[in-house]
Amino acid sequence: MEQVTLHAEKRAEGERGTGVAKKLRAAGKVPGVVYGLGKDVLPFTVERRRLYEVLDQAGGGNVLIKLDLAGAETDPDVAALLKEIQWSPVHKEPLNVDLQWISLTDPVIVSVGLVIEGEAPGVEEGGSINQLSYDVEIECLPTDIPEQLVIDVTGMEIADTRHAGDIALPEGITLLLDPDDPVVTIARPITEEDLEVRVDEELLEGELEELALEEGELTPEEMEEEAEVEEGEEGEEGEEAAGDEEKGEGKSE
Repeated sequence: MEQVTLHAEKRAEGERGTGVAKKLRAAGKVPGVVYGLGKDVLPFTVERRRLYEVLDQAGGGNVLIKLDLAGAETDPDVAALLKEIQWSPVHKEPLNVDLQWISLTDPVIVSVGLVIEGEAPGVEEGGSINQLSYDVEIECLPTDIPEQLVIDVTGMEIADTRHAGDIALPEGITLLLDPDDPVVTIARPITEEDLEVRVDEELLEGELEELALEEGELTPEEMEEEAEVEEGEEGEEGEEAAGDEEKGEGKSE
C-alpha cells in the first residue's frame, strides 16, 4: 500500500477547546490528533478539502498516511493510519479526526474488505449467494496492506460453502481467521411449497392467538402488565405493613 501525503499544521497549546474548534471548522479546517508508539499526543489541524482527498483515495478502507506536519519533525520510518472520524449528524461534515502512528517496519493488525469474484453455477440454477463475512482481520507490514481480499466462487453449486481458508492471500499476509470459518454459501432457491408452508405457519400462529383470546387467556403484553401491577400491589402492602409495625413500636414505647 502506497502512502498518501496529508498536509497539516501543528496546533499550539492554546488552540484547544470547543470555542477554538468551532472557529477552525468555520474556517474550513478540521481539528485532529495523532498518537501512538509511545509518543506524546500531537494536536493538528487539516483543511477539510485535503482530508476529503485522502478519504476518496481510501475508498472507505485503510489508508497509509504520510503526515506532513508544518512545525513538527516526522520520522521517515513512521506513518499514520486513520483511526476514527467524528461526523456531524446534521451537516455530514467531519468534526474531528484521529490518527495513529505506526512503524513501517513492524506488522500491524487491520480489517480489510472481502469481495466475491467468479461465477457460481448454483446461482444460475436459482440459488443465491450468501456472504457471511464482508470484512476480515489480517496481520502484515503496513506497506503490504491490500485494498481488499478476494474469494472465488467459481464452480460453487447449491448448498456449497467456501471457507476462510479459500481466501486468496497475497504474499506476506496472515489471515486472523480460523480456516474452517464459513464465509460464503450458495443458498437453495425458495420454492412455492416453501412459501405456502411459511404462509400456513403464520396463519396458524394468528389463529391460535385469536383462539386464546376468545377463551379468555391473556396476551403476553397483558401478562406483563398484570405482573407489574401485582408487584406494585405487593410493594404497597409491604410498605403498609412496615408502617403499621412502626406505629406499634411507637405505642409500646
